[in-house]
Amino acid sequence: MTYLKSQTALGGFALLTLLLAGAAIGRILGMGFDEALYLTALALVGIAWLCNRFRRRQAPLPAEEPKA
Repeated sequence: MTYLKSQTALGGFALLTLLLAGAAIGRILGMGFDEALYLTALALVGIAWLCNRFRRRQAPLPAEEPKA
C-alpha cells in the first residue's frame, strides 16, 4: 500500500485550507461559491507564478568554465 509523505499531506491540507478560506471570504463578499473558488484558485496560481519568477531572477547564474 502506498502512503503519502508527511510534507505532501501537509501541503495538500494547506492548499485545501487556502482554497476553502478564499471561497468563504468570497461568499462573505457576496459571490457564488463556484465563482469565489475559481477566483481563489486563480489568485493562488498568480501568487505562485510571481514567487517562482522572483526566485528564478535572483538565482545565481552558473559559472562559466574558463576557455583554454
